[in-house]
Amino acid sequence: MQNQNEEQLSKPSSALENFWYHYKWHTLIIGFFVVFFIIAIAQMTGKPSYDAHILYTGPAYLDGETISDILSVMEEASHAAAPVNDNPADYTKDQKLNLDFNKIIYVSEALAKQYQEDGVYFNALTNQSSRGQFDNFIMVGEYVILLIDQSLYQETVDTGAFCSLEDVLGYVPENAYDTCGFFIGDLPIGNANGFRQLPRDTIICCRAKSYVNNFNKKVQNEDQYAAQLALFRQLVAYQPE
Repeated sequence: MQNQNEEQLSKPSSALENFWYHYKWHTLIIGFFVVFFIIAIAQMTGKPSYDAHILYTGPAYLDGETISDILSVMEEASHAAAPVNDNPADYTKDQKLNLDFNKIIYVSEALAKQYQEDGVYFNALTNQSSRGQFDNFIMVGEYVILLIDQSLYQETVDTGAFCSLEDVLGYVPENAYDTCGFFIGDLPIGNANGFRQLPRDTIICCRAKSYVNNFNKKVQNEDQYAAQLALFRQLVAYQPE
């Protein structure tokens, strides 16, 4: 009698408990994937839509205030160039300039040597990682407006990654650094808030149109790319008061 009672107590007492008893691990695994896909879809749908993607790569440490100043000046330059309701840089057509700004701290070999001579702390492994991150961003091509350390620009320009000024502006201005970019210090915008914190020999240029994005072969959005080139033209032509 005691054994019979123990067996009855050990058996599931309801349909739900019976299901859980037999399919617990199946349910947990399916539940994990359901939650994973819900989160992934939410992140994809909740990702903001940007008018332009800007990348800085160089030795300057840009804090939040400096980045805010740079973005504010970019907005001023865009608004000064075209009306808010008909601005070619406004890809999203929301009458605002939504800018994605990313930064990579990278030190050239010459500056790294100077740091070592001056006893300034320098992490070569971190710098090597920064270079790899920059190369990856250039390969993918999401970031179109680029602010780059001069030496890094020189090492990359022959790859054809940068758009020619002839294609962007229709000509190569006399104050251009070469056929693809400008020293930020040679442009009026280089004296504006935020931009003053960049080395004067920082190169501003545009990424050529990319047809490979995140390892998937898909054509870059034509309208968004055109909007970013429009913003670049506005920045180059801007005359701060």
